[in-house]
Amino acid sequence: MKRMMGIAVSLLLLICAVALSSLNAETVTLNLYWHQLNLPMGFLLLLFAVCGLLCGLMVAGFWWVWPAKRSAVHWKRQFHLLQDEQAKEVTNKTKSQSLLP
Repeated sequence: MKRMMGIAVSLLLLICAVALSSLNAETVTLNLYWHQLNLPMGFLLLLFAVCGLLCGLMVAGFWWVWPAKRSAVHWKRQFHLLQDEQAKEVTNKTKSQSLLP
């Protein structure tokens, strides 16, 4: 089911990209300081949309995903420390009980 949804969304995005490119086929000039590009407007719109998406994902990674992973590592480390302490207590109890007659 997940795969079917992924294929459907991909096809929908592809159709939208083709429609955007075909409806905006006239060329525009992109002036950079060192170079001048003549590209179709639809291609530039898609290019800048993808660049914006990638920048947004990078910002989201720095603000939400990276701190969440650091927090998960911290709590996992604390859990393992507590597990080790509990295992030591259990072994100490069994040793002390085995010493008793």
